[in-house]
Amino acid sequence: MLIPKTDFIGLEGVTHLCAGGESPMLKSHRAAIEQFFADKALGEGSRHRMDETACRCKQKVGKLLGVPPDNLAFISTSSEGINLLAHGLKWRSGDNVVVCDVEFPSDVLPWTRLKEQGVEVRVVPNQNWIISLTDLERALDDRTRVVAVSDVSYFTGQRLPMKELSEMVHSTNALLSMDSTHAAGVIPVQADYADILVASCYKWLLGTHGVAIFYWNRERLPELEPPFLGWHSGESIPDWHEPTVFTLRSGADRFEAGNIGFISIYILDNALDHILRIGIAAIESHVLHLSGMVWEGLHGLAVELMTPREPSRRAGNICFMTPHINEIMAWLSERKIRVWGAYAGVGRVRVSTHVYNSTQDVERLLNAMEDLPASLKRS
Repeated sequence: MLIPKTDFIGLEGVTHLCAGGESPMLKSHRAAIEQFFADKALGEGSRHRMDETACRCKQKVGKLLGVPPDNLAFISTSSEGINLLAHGLKWRSGDNVVVCDVEFPSDVLPWTRLKEQGVEVRVVPNQNWIISLTDLERALDDRTRVVAVSDVSYFTGQRLPMKELSEMVHSTNALLSMDSTHAAGVIPVQADYADILVASCYKWLLGTHGVAIFYWNRERLPELEPPFLGWHSGESIPDWHEPTVFTLRSGADRFEAGNIGFISIYILDNALDHILRIGIAAIESHVLHLSGMVWEGLHGLAVELMTPREPSRRAGNICFMTPHINEIMAWLSERKIRVWGAYAGVGRVRVSTHVYNSTQDVERLLNAMEDLPASLKRS
């Protein structure tokens, strides 16, 4: 493991294999929270301290994602970020948006609100759980405005080749909306392959709820404006003599209409120190090794593996289907093995490995799966 389990809260005596749903909290986050409390008590000076922390945190995010911090905003959720793009663009009847059938709902549902404007939502189906670039390309035409995908799937664990996807999408002059929630913090992410990128922080980034990353590619999409405004949207607070006169901020902070989730940002700032100190290349290598062990160990059991075998086509999630999901989840839970279960009644199990996991964790999972009652090993 890259970070000892003892550095986290709640990992004593358990095998935690569900960072793809919720990662455990670092014990050092307590000091970050205490610092937030101390800073908040400073009266007017508190906002200066909070802004300093947010600025420092954006610099760390920029280093992780390979982009300037001025192109980053902190928003409340990734869902908010997708909606910022959906409602910030100027649409024409006949435009279309391309999504995938196994995509996270927040990357699909916002576009459905555009149907009354004459915008078509095109859904690319998976083939044996795999989304191919060929199928995506077939869905594109000269009226495609946005392709909205995740670089690592929450549902199948598939990892898309983002450079090739970016080149394909941009060759048609469409925009690429990338959800890196299951990539940032576990594999390298080059944000400027996309026009908009979002990432939740409570999973692989070892943070918590209340803050998400929003990247705006200002070079490719300079005209994007926030669909809603607040006191923070302008370069300064309007004068009371002319309360409607303001100048929109030039950076991505124009999308931060009001106060951002400072307490969550203090936590994220601390989490990024750990991730950057280890290095994303080392984290990727560690996770690919462990997730490879999971894949090989599950192969041949009475489960339907959904995640590709090749390391370049996966990250930290290994997903499988089973008709006995409730029984298997209960079996693992009794043995203090935590994985992530189904959505909407679908029998999908997701096993996620991260920096605090070891080969012993994987072995415990695989031994428990081998010991399943014979009735649960039949498909």
